[in-house]
Parts: sequence; C-alpha cells; structure tokens
Amino acid sequence: MRIDFQNTETGSLVTAPQAQPREATAEPAPPLSFDIPRRVLRQLVLAAAGYLAVMAAAFRAGEGIGIIFVVFGVVLVGYYGLPVAMARASGAKGAEDDRCGAWGIDTASGYLTGRAAWAQIMTVPLLMLAWAIFIAFLM
Repeated sequence: MRIDFQNTETGSLVTAPQAQPREATAEPAPPLSFDIPRRVLRQLVLAAAGYLAVMAAAFRAGEGIGIIFVVFGVVLVGYYGLPVAMARASGAKGAEDDRCGAWGIDTASGYLTGRAAWAQIMTVPLLMLAWAIFIAFLM
C-alpha cells in the first residue's frame, strides 16, 4: 500500500491513494478435483473398516464404546466422503481411473509419484490398523 505525504501550511498531511475498482469477471470457478484414484480410496475405506472391526472386537463389552465408534465412523465418512461429494457437485469429471496405472498427486511439498503418494496417504490408516491389532492381542 502506498501512502502519500503532503506538506501544507498547517503541517504534514498523510493520504491514501484513490482505490481503483476492479473489473468483475464472469468466469466460473474451475471444477474441484479429488485426485485420489478409486482403488486407493477403497483401500482407505477398508483400512478404516478393519480398524473399526478389530477395535469393536477388542472392546466388545465396553460400556459406551459404541458412541466412540459411531463418531469415528462419521469422521471418516466426512473426511474422505466430503471431498468426493464436493468434486462431484462442482462438475469435475471422473477420469481418475483412466490413468492406466500412472498417477501422482501435487502436494504442498511438490509432486509425488503414485507409490510415494500411496505411502503418504496410507501410512496413518495402516498404522491405526496395526495399533488396533496390537491392542486386540493385549486384551
């Protein structure tokens, strides 16, 4: 922002420049893309379902544990389902399975190849599943 200083007879005067109005563009926003292939999304869902199943089996008699699993399930559906729903609502095309095996994801740290992206996406869900299995053996 530019500030203008003017010297007058009574002292200095500080003024801001006149704001120029921007022209409105009539271009619609680009469609959202949910860049995860359906195979990886299915693996995420299976890992989450496996976590819920193993933890439910381990804590089958726990009082009030059902509400925790319901909340966890709702969070998972929202976390993975909301981006898919938003992408479909914005008119994005479902061409994610037409890649013929070669895919990657642009992230804040740069482009990741398919294997690196899979490792980044699946690390936490698989660790959660491994933790659930470990807890089930302790119970």
